[in-house]
Amino acid sequence: MSLTLTVKIDDDQIHFMKGRGYDLFIAKLVQGQAKANVIWKSKSAYISTNTFQWQPFFAIAGSENVKPGALVSALTKVKSIGYGQSIEIDKDGVITDASNPVNPGQPFRITNRDSDIDLAAAIYAVDPADPEAELSNPFFISKVLGKDLTVDILPLETVVLWFGAHQETSTVIADYSGAILTVVYGKGESAHTAQWTKDGWKLVK
Repeated sequence: MSLTLTVKIDDDQIHFMKGRGYDLFIAKLVQGQAKANVIWKSKSAYISTNTFQWQPFFAIAGSENVKPGALVSALTKVKSIGYGQSIEIDKDGVITDASNPVNPGQPFRITNRDSDIDLAAAIYAVDPADPEAELSNPFFISKVLGKDLTVDILPLETVVLWFGAHQETSTVIADYSGAILTVVYGKGESAHTAQWTKDGWKLVK
């Protein structure tokens, strides 16, 4: 099921925000993380109605860029992974295929078996009909994992919207730079609409 977020911006605010060099950002949360830590999608060419769409399918890779301001990039191959599955970076630094059956609602796990390099887990949202399309847009970067360390990650269908000074998609962030709107997709919900006015954010649908 595709999820959709429509972002409406008042005309006067388009002029105001662009005049100050602000981009529109969207980020995605994972369980146990109060704030997103990677800019998932950024848009400088926003207009009055902007649509973001994604599906709850994921991929994972090993990365070493975890500091705020750095761009997340995959050091290993990017591999598909589903809820409840496990994946390893082996002793030679090669990422394996995911194992275990898919178990909806359960976290997936990555373990680093390489003693020569510490890697973080970079998580991507992918379109199963076009698996390569979103691989440049990670939405989460884990803590760095030393040898034999494991992290469990459960993506949530919760996104955060904000405006801020220009930063590229895939940039690691320490915090949001402006007023935010958190949008939660509950059971069976596939679409929401948010609006930005001179008074700030509001969820209208």
